[in-house]
Amino acid sequence: MNTKEVRAFFEQTDVYLTYNYNLRIRAETVGHFIRDLRFEKALDMPCGTGDISAPHLDHFGHLTMMDFSENMIATSKKRVPESEHHKVSFVRGDFYDHNFAPHSFDLVMNIGILAHIKDPLGFLEKTIRLVKPGGYLILQNTDSDHWFARLIHMYLGFRRLVGKDKYALNKVRQADVLEIASREGLQLIDSFAYNQSFLGLSRLFSNDLKYKLTRRYFGDVTDKKHQKSGSDATFIFQKPML
Repeated sequence: MNTKEVRAFFEQTDVYLTYNYNLRIRAETVGHFIRDLRFEKALDMPCGTGDISAPHLDHFGHLTMMDFSENMIATSKKRVPESEHHKVSFVRGDFYDHNFAPHSFDLVMNIGILAHIKDPLGFLEKTIRLVKPGGYLILQNTDSDHWFARLIHMYLGFRRLVGKDKYALNKVRQADVLEIASREGLQLIDSFAYNQSFLGLSRLFSNDLKYKLTRRYFGDVTDKKHQKSGSDATFIFQKPML
């Protein structure tokens, strides 16, 4: 995977926001996961446009929002009210170049990253170490073994063939993600799965309609439907106390 091409893609916030029905679903999923929890220190990495974590600032004593995209950081700053900036750190940089100490956070959110980085499973092991004992990890992944994910990769392969896409997304199996989480002693608390892509038909529907269709078929965390049909899953894990 070419890091420069990934960076260039995510500097295009307008492209990212084209699919904001996904951001809405993910933000609502995270909101449900943490509805009864409060965290002293939380990390949202990559924070993207801030739409996932900024709506839930009441749950954080301090939030670090990190992304390697300058435009993403600039957009995320706009998502945080000026009155709340004192409790948020905005960090533009590469996670691998930033020396976070182990057990630095009682919540780490990694949403929309495993498909785009080198060695995603190695990254997962590294990010788990940042979670304090008793803390939580919220992780999103598209299961490459799922039949719908295979359709997505075929579709994106065609787009690369005709020059519309620059790089191939990682293929990360859900079984591998869950195996690493289990090996590290994490307990799976909850999950929600749906399909984040309408393939080549996406432009035919408004974001509002895509959101409604997705909710109608897959439901939400409180009323899950057709979960085996969903290739894109968001999990919340808890690390055991020492």
